Amino acid sequence: MTLRIVWFFILIDIIIDAQVTNCPRKDLNFEKVIGLRPSTHRHPALLYRAEAEEIGVTEKCLNRCHSKDECISFVLFYNTSTCYWFKYAIEGVQELENELDTNTAWFIKVCYKVPDCNHMWVFERVPGATLVGNNTKVLPKTYSRAECQLNCLNEKEFNCRSAKFKIKDDEYGPNEEIKGMCILSDVDRHMIPSAFRASGFDDEYFEKQCSNNDYEMDGVFCSFEEYDNATLTHIDIDYKDKNKDECEELCANIQNFTCRGFSVVARDGHFDCFLHSEDSKILGPRLLKEHISGKYFEKTPCLNISITCSETYMTVEFEPRMRFMGRMYMEGYSEQPECFAKGSGTEVVALKLSLLSEQCGIIKAIAPDNRTLMGGTMILQYNPLVQTQGDRIIRVGCVFGNDSKVLAGTGITITTAPNHASPLINTTGTGPGPIVEMRVVDLYTQQEVSSTQIGQELQLVIELKHDDGSLDIWAGHLIAMTEDSSESILLLDDNGCPTNLNIFPPLTKILTNTTKLLIANFQAFKFSSSPIVRFSVIVQFCPKSCPPINCGRDEQSSRRIKRELQTRSLETIDGTTIVKVNRSDFNKDLSIMRMPLEFVMIVRNSNANSERLVLSDGKVLVAGYDYITNEVCLDYSLFVGLIITWVLIQVIFIVCCIVLVRRYKKYYEHESTTQSLEELNKNFGIGFSNLDNRRVHWADNREYNT
Repeated sequence: MTLRIVWFFILIDIIIDAQVTNCPRKDLNFEKVIGLRPSTHRHPALLYRAEAEEIGVTEKCLNRCHSKDECISFVLFYNTSTCYWFKYAIEGVQELENELDTNTAWFIKVCYKVPDCNHMWVFERVPGATLVGNNTKVLPKTYSRAECQLNCLNEKEFNCRSAKFKIKDDEYGPNEEIKGMCILSDVDRHMIPSAFRASGFDDEYFEKQCSNNDYEMDGVFCSFEEYDNATLTHIDIDYKDKNKDECEELCANIQNFTCRGFSVVARDGHFDCFLHSEDSKILGPRLLKEHISGKYFEKTPCLNISITCSETYMTVEFEPRMRFMGRMYMEGYSEQPECFAKGSGTEVVALKLSLLSEQCGIIKAIAPDNRTLMGGTMILQYNPLVQTQGDRIIRVGCVFGNDSKVLAGTGITITTAPNHASPLINTTGTGPGPIVEMRVVDLYTQQEVSSTQIGQELQLVIELKHDDGSLDIWAGHLIAMTEDSSESILLLDDNGCPTNLNIFPPLTKILTNTTKLLIANFQAFKFSSSPIVRFSVIVQFCPKSCPPINCGRDEQSSRRIKRELQTRSLETIDGTTIVKVNRSDFNKDLSIMRMPLEFVMIVRNSNANSERLVLSDGKVLVAGYDYITNEVCLDYSLFVGLIITWVLIQVIFIVCCIVLVRRYKKYYEHESTTQSLEELNKNFGIGFSNLDNRRVHWADNREYNT
């Protein structure tokens, strides 16, 4: 039986290889898989290694694999600028061996006829992600991945920009091609980043690349978010001696792929330019790395925002392109009625701010030429309750001078250097009964987190330890709240069903021989009034097993969720049973135990900046204290100035000490020499001893005083 399965895999590989090999050269393209790669046990061969000072090798790797008929796919390692190729296709059950790796991109050959497209790859696939809502067209039956992508390419009724693919566990066996439900959409994650989130690995997100050619014509993207002291780790092309403007022009005009952003790094008096086909919205802030002499610029959708200035008010108006039910408020004043406005669909949202009072964080700054700036920082929050990665920070203001009112404009300044802190609460079930633990871990490293950033991909884990099979668990009434419970949002209702898939998905149960796990992948979010997010959940125990329920959605589980347990061996994974947590028809017995669990973490904005704040009296705010995180905030230039001043004081003190010691030593030597000569002259009756006043008698007996 095992031999038959092996021969079947070989036969499938031969069929897929033949399809690609027989493809006309003009129709041979690539699909890019992000964050996932085949296991190294498949022994890939070296395709290309970067030369000296070469960083971006994507195009060279693609060209080499394209010209090599035996190359079915290859993996690009961004951290080492090398790529390795595979001779056989990796499909079906073989995908269970694939490994999560955020430092790679996996390029697979496909045979698609795509006219008028010069891109080096046609689709991007993001495993474990989905675009919530925006289901423009739901296809009636199940399709393979290739069939789903072809439907998107051939769609005539609308411009298909992306597709969602949900694998159906009951549609394929160990010897069959993977199939699933295909949903087409006329938007993508770049147009509505707030709808793009992490999901289970039975969900996959496809994005068509060639449809991005009309972005600029549609006016979708017109600006760049700036990240100071940071670069993106995934570099596709690098250029030498290019400044910021030249690099931006290269990003705007490149035809080989859709440039999502660029980095500029100062080096030895010159600038290096890096172009990126990815951005921080795919894998969150983890793709950004700190670089003291670098700046990263990311393409961002345009905002229809206008500002009107009068002598007493500044009015900010936002005209959404799509349905907007979020909030628009001044940073730090989200709860004051005069400082925020709520969205109501596609209608214009207007925020009227008083310039005469000190409310809503409006700061007044007076320039030497008698011009006055009245401005502040505004946040555009797409969700009415919590901040997510797709939210925008906008600087708004008015400049007054010479009896005229001038719009200061809007701009976005973002840095990503989160401060880490110790865990606040990590509650574990204790005492008699089962041992249950709730924790939040990084989705890729599986390390517990206590401090994170908005948009980082996380995993909530509820674990029943030392399971002997006598009990089962499920969880409901999951609430996220601030530290003082002034704001809260219900993530899972009493039945364990999600209330908002855009924020938090349903729990998935994983059963092993020793533990039972409830897991859910989500992106970090926070409340506008506090960086502290407290999770509270009720865990309920059932004898033997808990009956499933239907939450009103098709949420079939998939064996591909086993990829999330990368720390376990493949043999252990094969022995794992996976089901979905469903519980609406559960009969609540009073004898069943319930246990509350809590977990607290700090979620920071990825767009906090360290710019100076100029007060109305001309003073500069250089320091402050954060009572929540117990941190002292200090202006960087002041910090450097204090260090230099301290060093100068120490140098001056040392120099003064040296001068004083030398002068004292010289004085001491002089005094010692004088005393020595005086004693010597006294002993010999000359010198200083003969100069004493005395009476002299001459021969004529006359007496003179000398």
